[in-house]
Amino acid sequence: MPATGSLPHFFALMTGEKAQVNAQVVGYRGSGPLITDLIGGQVPVAFDTLDTLLPQHEGGKLRILASSGAQRSIFAKDIPTYRESGLDLVATGWNAFFAPAAMPQAQVERLAKAIREVMSEPDTQRKFIDARMTPIASTPAQTAAMLKSYRAQWAPVVRKSGYQP
Repeated sequence: MPATGSLPHFFALMTGEKAQVNAQVVGYRGSGPLITDLIGGQVPVAFDTLDTLLPQHEGGKLRILASSGAQRSIFAKDIPTYRESGLDLVATGWNAFFAPAAMPQAQVERLAKAIREVMSEPDTQRKFIDARMTPIASTPAQTAAMLKSYRAQWAPVVRKSGYQP
């Protein structure tokens, strides 16, 4: 995985548990060194984000065996999901804008509205898609609900791993 404490780190642990395999976690200092070792055969398998691995997959340098979304990625329709491959496992990563908890609600709403407007612009959406990311414009309440769900999924995995930041 590209870094200890990253989503791929914990996803590797979840996958190992689900597949009843003791996953050997090796933390790298980023995706670059991980991909170099994977392509070079120093590691037999690895976990990283789809947007990072897809160029090497498309270039024939490595093969992505499965993606972790609930459905096949719009960027990689030829790659099956974990579920399609026989492992009932779904996990996705996401990015969000955060602000200090003390920020006045009116300011939060104003900032959120501006972000939604920018995220809805065709040029912004195209830039996300070109980077192989799915652009989503949500409200603060929707983001809070997603974060709550995300914590419920990942907190037990992190606790069980014994990981300490």
